[in-house]
Amino acid sequence: MTVPHDDLGSLDDWLLKQGIEQAERGISVEDELIPATVKRLGQAYVYLYATAIFDGEVANGGLPQFFENSSGALASCVRDALQEMELRDYAIIITQLIDAFGPEYPRNQGIRVEKIDSDTFLQEMLDRGYHAIDVWSQEFIVARNNYARKNQLLK
Repeated sequence: MTVPHDDLGSLDDWLLKQGIEQAERGISVEDELIPATVKRLGQAYVYLYATAIFDGEVANGGLPQFFENSSGALASCVRDALQEMELRDYAIIITQLIDAFGPEYPRNQGIRVEKIDSDTFLQEMLDRGYHAIDVWSQEFIVARNNYARKNQLLK
């Protein structure tokens, strides 16, 4: 078990470092969704990792970027994390998007991009979600912070 972090920012930095190290070892997120160093610490770390990746992608390029990049493989985990963090409206949007990809959500980035490019309904859903999900909002930040505190990951 790691020592609790001083704040969510330092915890996120540590979590993102684990993802970078996984990528540097040549392990794709499509092959191993959550780095082993994070996974072995338990579900709270997994959910905070998934939402940290989600936060970075959405803050940088919006909801479409998350689904179009390799990190989109984490969509189901992000959905579950958002539900657990009581961000129900965001979880509903992600659930609807996951469902729009078909009966089996594709981990493969190329398949997701192809589906997005060819499906105007999915493009419209992504656009609506882009305007509805705000990772800069107090709601999102406070929910993640409260979740980390509740699970004793912060001092």
